[in-house]
Amino acid sequence: GMNDPVMIRIFTPQSGVNEKIAARLQEELEELKKLPENYFVRHLEIRKSSDGLWYRVSEWIEAETWSNLLASGRLQDYRTAFKLFYKIASILEGLHQIGHFIPHLILNDLIIIRDDNENLEVKIDYKLSRFLDPQLNQSPPMLKKLLASHPDIINQRPLDFRSGIWSLGKVFVEILAADYEIKNFQDKIDELLLPNDAKVLLKIMLAGDPDLRPGSMAEVAENLSQIIDKKVEIIPSPVREIRGLKRRLSLLVFILSSLLVLGILVWLYFPSKNRNSEEILEDIANRYASSVAFVLADYWLEDGKTYFYRNRTEGTAFLVDKEGYLLTNRHVACPWLEDNNFYAIINRLRQLQRSVRFGYRVFLWFEGEKAFKRLPDLPGNPDLEDIYFVESAYSTKGVSRLTIAGVAKPPVKTWQLIKSPLKDDFAVLKVDRLPDGLEPLPIDYEMDALKIQKLSPIITLGFPLGSRTQAKTVNVSVTRGHVRRTFENLLQVDTSIHRGNSGGPIIDTSGKVIGIASKVAVDYTAGPMPVITLLSDIGMVLPITKAATFFNELKVGQTKWNGVLDLSVDIKIKRITDLARKGQWDRAKALADEELKVSFDPILVMAAGMMHFCAEDYQGAKHLFVQALSMDTENNNARLMLFLIDWIKGRSTVSPYRSGLIALDWRSPFEFYGYLAKVLEKLIDEGSAIRGGYSEDEKSWLYYIISLIRIKQGGLADSERLLQKAVLASNNESWPYFLSISKLEQVQRKRLASLRKKAKRVEYQAGIKRFSQTIKKDHAIKKERLEKLAPLIAKLKLNSITPGDKQEILEEIMEIVKINEAVLVGLAYYSAMNEEWDLALKYARAFLEVEGRENVGRLSIGLLEPCILNKIGRTDEAIERLKVFSGQIKNQWYRHITRCLLGEETEQSIVQRAGESPEYLIAAHFTLGFWAEGSGENKKALKHYKEALGSYMDDWLEYEFTIERIKKLK
Repeated sequence: GMNDPVMIRIFTPQSGVNEKIAARLQEELEELKKLPENYFVRHLEIRKSSDGLWYRVSEWIEAETWSNLLASGRLQDYRTAFKLFYKIASILEGLHQIGHFIPHLILNDLIIIRDDNENLEVKIDYKLSRFLDPQLNQSPPMLKKLLASHPDIINQRPLDFRSGIWSLGKVFVEILAADYEIKNFQDKIDELLLPNDAKVLLKIMLAGDPDLRPGSMAEVAENLSQIIDKKVEIIPSPVREIRGLKRRLSLLVFILSSLLVLGILVWLYFPSKNRNSEEILEDIANRYASSVAFVLADYWLEDGKTYFYRNRTEGTAFLVDKEGYLLTNRHVACPWLEDNNFYAIINRLRQLQRSVRFGYRVFLWFEGEKAFKRLPDLPGNPDLEDIYFVESAYSTKGVSRLTIAGVAKPPVKTWQLIKSPLKDDFAVLKVDRLPDGLEPLPIDYEMDALKIQKLSPIITLGFPLGSRTQAKTVNVSVTRGHVRRTFENLLQVDTSIHRGNSGGPIIDTSGKVIGIASKVAVDYTAGPMPVITLLSDIGMVLPITKAATFFNELKVGQTKWNGVLDLSVDIKIKRITDLARKGQWDRAKALADEELKVSFDPILVMAAGMMHFCAEDYQGAKHLFVQALSMDTENNNARLMLFLIDWIKGRSTVSPYRSGLIALDWRSPFEFYGYLAKVLEKLIDEGSAIRGGYSEDEKSWLYYIISLIRIKQGGLADSERLLQKAVLASNNESWPYFLSISKLEQVQRKRLASLRKKAKRVEYQAGIKRFSQTIKKDHAIKKERLEKLAPLIAKLKLNSITPGDKQEILEEIMEIVKINEAVLVGLAYYSAMNEEWDLALKYARAFLEVEGRENVGRLSIGLLEPCILNKIGRTDEAIERLKVFSGQIKNQWYRHITRCLLGEETEQSIVQRAGESPEYLIAAHFTLGFWAEGSGENKKALKHYKEALGSYMDDWLEYEFTIERIKKLK
């Protein structure tokens, strides 16, 4: 409000702040306002006084000064100091996740405040630009000391997140030593009376070599958390230590004599351990029962007049934070995401071209609240209000507000599902205000599922059978049990779990949540009509680790998808892109922003980011791409766009997205995005870069990327030529088209403005119009081609068709597209599956003759060709092809496989090298199996083929080929 106190920072004339710098600072403040208010100092605006002085207005904070805090001795308590360090590292980890880091962090950037309980909290005074004017040497003393001591700055290395870790380590040592004048930090750490693991952490944080520092801020936070969990005492001063020496010696005899008594007590303790465990769990249940909530979800499909489908589900959630966050299952918070009937009806209605809308309500009641109406059965289908007291509930539509804060993206690939059978089934809810007296359940952040002892006692809290076992008020059920088996992503317990328990906490004797009740095992009774039996005493529990990480990411401001479906998102995006196709970029951007107010579909967020980027609003685009990446960490398109923004701004070498993109290789379906990043960073020669594209879409991307390089070099004419190629190579529904056409329009405007003679301007404008007509004709041809391809592609995706059918369909596609290397790869494999060996060789060689980058297709076909030759008895030729292939490729894994086929490495060494990598396993065992089959060793071939199936890489052609060979050999 207008009367709220604020802090003012006046920029003196010596600071160098002028109109330009003030405008930059204001732009940065707008970016900072997007960070979570609880963890970062809010800077409100930049103003200019009547006498011409610039000043910054910030929120008022009742802060502790570092001098007072250190003098108080409060940080001499290790637990207090390291808890504060953990909070700082956790906030910075969240900052790193959204693409920001602070290499110039100093002590004064950390603002310490006390909460209502006198606990120390921290806010970070984060500045996007540390220096007002790099040309002026106006740095404060503390910053000057950092600049003079930081090894990355001294050695002129690019500053990245590891530089920030070094600066944070420096701050930690300064706090622990209460000394701001430290010159040798490693020696100072040795002097401090710290636990050994704390010393090790600080030393590696302050390593001179960036590669020796922790790999992420998350790793720093995790190590600090482990240090906190240990019983550490107040830091003893040297004086106290000397004075205490005699006392320790005098106590030594007493301690030794006490050991015997202690041993007797321990011996007496263990026989009563089971009884005490039961008492502990009983206390825990009564302590936290009121923080467990009953959840009801009601959802439907309708067109405004008719309900096509409606369903409701019940489950459990539990409070984990004083700000109102609760954890539960995804299938409790958003049951529609797991409802196959729901999706079947949507697909059917779309086939009938019926408009359909999705609606939902989620309700939540805590223990003791009135929730259920016990009325006689009513005729027909009773309304929700006839069964539940919805007025007293927190609701997604109510006054007492409930929101779905985030849902985890489930794994979809078979090999991922094998490793995560519960499909990361968790979600986070949030209520706007908590009832008095509720205590959040503590989460075991350090839990390792594989280290949990069998038969460890646990309890679960929840609502078995939902509302059927309730009176009018919510009454939490408690059941005891034990952990029976543990896996990385699954705990099996014998606690009685029924429908309605889903989403409830599993708590151990430490009083911490170790998992979320997710489902029960089922048994199928054999017979003409199999009967499913729920085995309620074989409970499946999701370990808390991933949910805890997800929750922490939410807490530090990362955006997560809320699981709410937008069935009209395609229509929304079409309206946006229709404006973009007309060159109305600002209107397209505004419409996208307007749609995001009512829908937060990840596809829509990505589209909005693209529109902001095309309109040259890189700041807005970055914000949206960060959200898209936070919602789906595998969204490498968003990661590429974030890197591209950093590249445009000249920050690519310190971009947090650079290493992740460049690391993408043949194992990733997004390998091409890594290739683009390498082209931008000039790790791949521009001349050969274009030839690396295997499809029109890839070539469009490459023309666009190289055009950006030309723009930086000042070559607008060359850039325009490349952008025209990019536009014509792309489909006008694809993102490369919108990126290329928007940049082309910007380049054309600049070139037109540079022409002084009217005749030249008229001639240039005529050329622009001619190219616009070329675009229309080209896209009309492509539209006609897509109409022919659509039914063929749809048929190709059917599970019921045979390899022979797929070969025929791909041959039809080849007739339409003429040149497509991906189709050639498919034809080579499906011809081989159908044992048309000569045809398979023809397609394989046609692909290998095309110049292109070394991707998984080229590597795979490079081995398929000699294996086919070996199969048809042309072994000498096969060996020669292997030698040529080995000399042509750079990929070390495929070289190992090739050397194994040539007898230069053993199969055992290959298997050992593969480890548990599914991509390594499928590539190796498929090749070794096919080579063995060609050599007449069918038994050995079958063994390798079965090992290949164990990779579960069922979206690879090698996997499908392996299944067909097993059928043939059997």
